[in-house]
Amino acid sequence: MSSGNPLPRRSVLIATAATAGSALALSACSVPPSGSTTAPDAPGASASPGRPFRIGKLSDVGVGDTATGKANGRTVVVYRPEDRKVVAYDATCTHAGCPVAPAGTNFECPCHGSTFNGSDGGVITGPARRPLTPLTAAIDGDWITVVA
Repeated sequence: MSSGNPLPRRSVLIATAATAGSALALSACSVPPSGSTTAPDAPGASASPGRPFRIGKLSDVGVGDTATGKANGRTVVVYRPEDRKVVAYDATCTHAGCPVAPAGTNFECPCHGSTFNGSDGGVITGPARRPLTPLTAAIDGDWITVVA
């Protein structure tokens, strides 16, 4: 239908938003097929844990130091708070996805300046607002292993 008068922009935006909102509301009401045993993933749920990968020698990371390595093709960062303890995180900055790098007892993002605490992955300075994603790390003999 053409009337010669264009619709005001506001009317078009309101109609578009109402249609999109209705579609979203309807999709939220969908019910899984009967007999289904698959539960929906929780927000932030990750895939099942993988196997441990050796990412470096324990002797290469002093107590109180940080390091970086690769586990299953994934870049990880490690902090060694005690002689027989290590913690690890995914090296992806939670702000814009740049890889963070070791910086003393912390990790720093070279892209926008976020700094993360080595001991718990928490944000020290932003713009990042969420901590680094923790990974399972362990000491296996002379090796640091990370599950990825």
